[in-house]
Amino acid sequence: MKNSLSFGAIYTPQKTTFTVASEHASAIELCLFSADEKRETRISLIRQGNTWQTEVPNLRPGQKYAYRAHGEYNPDKGLFFNPHKLAIDPYALEISKSFSHWQSEALSVENDIDTASIMPKSVLVNSNKIFDTSRYPYLNHRPDFSIGQNSIYETHVKNFSFLNSHIPASKRGKLSALSDDWTIDYFKKLGINNIELMPLTPTCPGRQIQEIEGHFDNWGYNPYCYFAIDPRYGNLQDLVQVINKLHQNNIKVTIDAVLNHTGEHAARGYWNRALSFKLLDSPSYYRPQGNNLSDYMNTTGCHNNFNLDSALGHQLLHDYVIHMHRLGFDGIRWDLAGDNALDNYGHFQDNGAFIQELRFATNDLQMEMYVEPWSAMGGNYTGRFCNLVPGVKEWSDKRRNFTADFFSARENTAGEFGNQISGSSIIDRDKNESAVVGTAFTHDGFSLVGAFKYPKDTSPNGENGRDGSPDIYTKSYSDDELYRRALSAAALNILSKGIPLIRNGDEIGYSSPNNNPYCIDDSSVWLNWKSLNDNEKRLFKHICRLNALRRDHPIFSDLSLYTGATNPQNGIKDITWLRPDASEMTAAEWAQPYHKTGAYMLNGTSSGTRPHDDDFLIMASGDNYYTINYKLPTPPSGGNWQLILDTSQTTDETTVKELKPGSEYALKPYSFVIMTHKRPKGHTHTNTLIQTLNLAGKSR
Repeated sequence: MKNSLSFGAIYTPQKTTFTVASEHASAIELCLFSADEKRETRISLIRQGNTWQTEVPNLRPGQKYAYRAHGEYNPDKGLFFNPHKLAIDPYALEISKSFSHWQSEALSVENDIDTASIMPKSVLVNSNKIFDTSRYPYLNHRPDFSIGQNSIYETHVKNFSFLNSHIPASKRGKLSALSDDWTIDYFKKLGINNIELMPLTPTCPGRQIQEIEGHFDNWGYNPYCYFAIDPRYGNLQDLVQVINKLHQNNIKVTIDAVLNHTGEHAARGYWNRALSFKLLDSPSYYRPQGNNLSDYMNTTGCHNNFNLDSALGHQLLHDYVIHMHRLGFDGIRWDLAGDNALDNYGHFQDNGAFIQELRFATNDLQMEMYVEPWSAMGGNYTGRFCNLVPGVKEWSDKRRNFTADFFSARENTAGEFGNQISGSSIIDRDKNESAVVGTAFTHDGFSLVGAFKYPKDTSPNGENGRDGSPDIYTKSYSDDELYRRALSAAALNILSKGIPLIRNGDEIGYSSPNNNPYCIDDSSVWLNWKSLNDNEKRLFKHICRLNALRRDHPIFSDLSLYTGATNPQNGIKDITWLRPDASEMTAAEWAQPYHKTGAYMLNGTSSGTRPHDDDFLIMASGDNYYTINYKLPTPPSGGNWQLILDTSQTTDETTVKELKPGSEYALKPYSFVIMTHKRPKGHTHTNTLIQTLNLAGKSR
């Protein structure tokens, strides 16, 4: 694999080579800036085909630079060359400052106001120091466990640590906080092993954000440079240090990638801004609106679609994947992957550039690929990605909607209960396994507690409620009631087939009525690491226990699908769906709207590649009012059941309680119950399991 990118600035002590691409420019100038940015030196680049290059001797890391591209300004042809506008290097590895002038009219491509005084600058970096394996020996020593064993923790760098007094003040809100010893211990205690970082790329606020004082694109979904880190978090050196430390502690790292659009927004008019790609070669980087070259395609809702199928767009995508792999990332989560896969007319491409690069990353680089399988403004391609590229895993909007629906006593949830438990709503047919990422609660929706606490209120965003998930649940529960629902929802999501994902703060009860605080950067979104109340302590310990249970039992972490076939070793199905009388559910009962409870038995006898495990009996209630008595079946390996979890119980300690087959168990409203029976041979005794659960999350 090559060690350098196709374009960008390549530093050596003797000379620095600057390379940028443009098919349609007539001339490109390199602009070198003094440290105080008061002096600008321009150097003409030499053209070789669609590549422009120059060499400059004796520069030093930290040198600020940018480009000015000359050419035709003709919107009807999709050309927006304007040398009065400074263009950031698309391949820059560092940016001089965070962007804060999006409202300035100087940034419009339609005037001749020079932008040098307000634009961030690209910064020259010595990449050999970033990728120094002697300093970072674990960077490419990736944790060795299967994708099915992942427990993902989605986190925003600043929101996670900015108020955390356990971490040194100099690290709070920065990447370096993630490699602090306190943070590493916290991740281990919580039982997660894959940190998914929300976007780190330099971002710019849109007009609707900056029109409200104090607002900023806090989440980072308006990128304008894909290879650098937003300075508010640190730089690439800080990032590789974090990944090295996490790998050393057997924790994977995944990056949230936004390549479906950029922060330059519209081609012309009120929303247009000129920062980089538009100025260097707009036709190569943006999809036109069908045959209309003067306007950008906009299925993303952000006024443009990045063109990953052009020669330059595809090359950038390929280089990006290699860059993320070289930085040590174990996986990439693709924001709005449905938009990445569309052609210029909005049609899904089964073998377009994006699908090709998913194959390359999955097969050649052995990276884990996660996708949002939909488009922002219509088009849901659930199941398509994982079946085109075996091994790709898909975020599940159905898991998100179902989980809060079920524990809010909505009707017509029985069928989806079966789908979500078995992970069969998204199937990798080539591998015959679940491709679900259990995203019941993520950044772009209610938190775990918030889903049962608030009606939606995104008014602080200033968009008149148009933004945010439309799902509105409930809300007149006491604290004890809503926390019981949260405990049950967490259990269902973590123990269902697929890869569980926890949103940062869910484990300590973070909640807000704003289910889309993308532009908010204040104490309403920063995690508050105060002392936890009793309900919050129980929630934290509960999630620790669930992660420990899933980690220690392959019956939950194995992604192979339940077949419903009888295991010849004991004559019991791998999963048996149960009625309250312990008989098996009939097909007709799945469609009954009044069914608000569900139960199933898992046969721990080995099957396929999965080893022997304990037997499990699980019951879940989405009923608001009624207790349902369930008759207990006989465990597949015989003997009695042991109760290990009931979210309706007030104690947070688990004790061994033997329950005989044929006896009845009272499944209380909005509760989740787990029982187990140990295998006769070769397995840890249930008492040891109880001890493990009681130790998990003992203190935060």
